[in-house]
Amino acid sequence: MKYLRYLFFATIFLLLAASVSADTLGQNQQFFISPQYDAQSRTLVSATLIATSDHAYFYVEDGYWNSISPNMRSQVLNRITSLGREFDSRIYPIETQFFGSEPNPGVDNDSRITILLSPLIENAGGYFDTANEYNKEQAPGTNSREMIYLNVMALNDQKRMDGFLGHEFQHLISFNQREKLRNVMDDTWLNELRSQYAVTLLGYDDDFTGSDLEKRLQAFIGSSSDSLTEWKNLPADYGQISLFGEYLAEHWSPKVITDTLKTSSVGIVSINDTLKQNGFSDSFLDVFSQWTAANILNDTSVNPKFGYTRDGLRTFHIAPTRTFSNLGDDITLAASDTIKDWQGRWYDVSQFANGGKGVLKINFSSPSVASFYVSYLVLKNDGSQILSVFNPAIDSSALYVSGIGTDVKEVVFMPIKRDKISGFTSDEVAIPLTLSVERIGAIPQEATATPTPLLSTPSPTINTVNFPLANIPDGSLIRANGDYKVYVVNGGWRRHIISSKIFSFYPQFGFDKVKIISSSVLAQYRESDLIRYQAGTKVYSIDESGEKHWLNISAGQFSNSGRAWDSIFIINSQELNLYVTGANISE
Repeated sequence: MKYLRYLFFATIFLLLAASVSADTLGQNQQFFISPQYDAQSRTLVSATLIATSDHAYFYVEDGYWNSISPNMRSQVLNRITSLGREFDSRIYPIETQFFGSEPNPGVDNDSRITILLSPLIENAGGYFDTANEYNKEQAPGTNSREMIYLNVMALNDQKRMDGFLGHEFQHLISFNQREKLRNVMDDTWLNELRSQYAVTLLGYDDDFTGSDLEKRLQAFIGSSSDSLTEWKNLPADYGQISLFGEYLAEHWSPKVITDTLKTSSVGIVSINDTLKQNGFSDSFLDVFSQWTAANILNDTSVNPKFGYTRDGLRTFHIAPTRTFSNLGDDITLAASDTIKDWQGRWYDVSQFANGGKGVLKINFSSPSVASFYVSYLVLKNDGSQILSVFNPAIDSSALYVSGIGTDVKEVVFMPIKRDKISGFTSDEVAIPLTLSVERIGAIPQEATATPTPLLSTPSPTINTVNFPLANIPDGSLIRANGDYKVYVVNGGWRRHIISSKIFSFYPQFGFDKVKIISSSVLAQYRESDLIRYQAGTKVYSIDESGEKHWLNISAGQFSNSGRAWDSIFIINSQELNLYVTGANISE
């Protein structure tokens, strides 16, 4: 899952002569390989072509091939054949439709890409090296072919191997779309975000248990305060970009991600551009602010953007960076920290001691206090939650929250350093920030810092939309332009049709009936996974793997859980019988 980038002064990409013959089975080839990732730190290996598919050549490193038994060779060949089928039938068509084309026929004038399976270092699933996209005059040590390296030692896990190939193929596409066609280079974090989202796009994370996304979530929980944009190629980095990509696609649109390939801007600017192109008024800063709030709240029952709806991501919560508790009158607490650009921090003030002073004063102090944008959550005793923002300045660095000890039970501050928007490296600069919190009797008259509400509950967007929408009657099939997921709608709800078999269960369904809509229109529908058989009373939750889970709860528990009765979709017996029975849900 590595991406090697080389900088060249040349801006003209030369092709090899047109008369290049195709590789043939049994062909032996010398390949340059990165000593950084090769298990033996080699720079050159010999490999033999043992399989081909419509879109790829599969070479296996000779040392590995010669070291295994004939029986193992047969198993390896079968697994590579399966990998080739998956690449031809799903990875290649889905990714090229979503992200765009790879260089084709490319530097080697061959429409097939080369996949070299060789022993790599532990924890390296594969990598892509841009040097191979140039000819030998431009880059000594190039293989001069569209090429992906995969770890042959991971072949025994077909699901992971498919994911590795999907991840690395996006890098090849990105090279073509960005560096070759538009002569721009993306920040590494954004390129990796697209590759991680490719794994989700291909459906390899649908079964969450044991998935790549589950692995990334654990890395994220363990290092939630890692910078999103600083790239050290560590598990924490992959955790950050994976969770941010999932959140961005779920609450805005997958097209915001893919369209970053089609702009001449880079980094955060490209996301700002694609948000605007897809009809959203939010900026990257807005998305990042709401994402930090979602990671500590993760509760969509009161506002969809305050959490995740995807199976596996709906229940986690990150821990606060620092907790201030039992804050009484005439007590000041402080915390000092250093923060990098786009690095999450959560400072929780809760469990207020008894006292008569009802205003919380928070002062922000830094050599560059204007570098920070502070989003903060106010959690009230009535269950409502408000996300607001505050821009500290040298002459206005204090924020005030009233209602402490009466209406407000908890406040979480999330300062964001937002100076840099592109050109991120593996070692970004951190600047100090000190927060001091105290309870005072009243907001001073001279206070000029006024917070700006960003999100509150209940969500005003959902309450102001009238359903059914024009030209989308209840029962319609819809999908967002550029996305592969098809939904059926009812009222303000949409339900993912997880299998194409379902189309045959209803006479009104069919691929030709799917309405293609904008991602902004799709976002107006809330997603539901609840179903009920038309002649039955049991309500089930359907997960993406095709399991049905009976909600073995009372009507009161159903309502108290935040679920809505109108979110239940009525299905027929054929669809009900399609789903495998999973564990019951009891609350």
